[in-house]
Amino acid sequence: MASCWLASKIVLRVVQAVFALITFAASAYLQTKGFREPRINFMVFTGVTAWLLAMFYAAVSCSEGLQRTFWGIVEAVVNAAWTVFFLAAAGAYAADGRCKPSDVDITQPFTECGAFVASQAFAWLSLLLWLPSLFISIVDTRRGEGVTGGGKRYPVSAPA
Repeated sequence: MASCWLASKIVLRVVQAVFALITFAASAYLQTKGFREPRINFMVFTGVTAWLLAMFYAAVSCSEGLQRTFWGIVEAVVNAAWTVFFLAAAGAYAADGRCKPSDVDITQPFTECGAFVASQAFAWLSLLLWLPSLFISIVDTRRGEGVTGGGKRYPVSAPA
């Protein structure tokens, strides 16, 4: 078991997981109130899978064998996909027009409008967290940095 050498990546992934949890929990609350629209279902899907992926990549940061398998281009593709998913989900909520932040009554807990606005806000914030992950994974892939921080990830032997 390798040490967790990328603490900043782990912190970023844990914060992504927390924001994804809030995003899908608020949307799941809307589902329990009878809202079964595709945009709400997509937000739940995006939030749940983002939560699972963020927790998975936080755990992968501590295992050298898993790092070799799931980092590099795989991580870049996953980050790109969920960046687009959060953009689409947050944009779909923003286009709905059902609830605006000014419509939220902070004296009434657990309202549909409050859950809708909270889910949308945390989806936008999640997008802002997945962008740096995408950038970091692309930079790491292009540099070819290894698991231990030095050398190439897939070294090529010198010609004989």
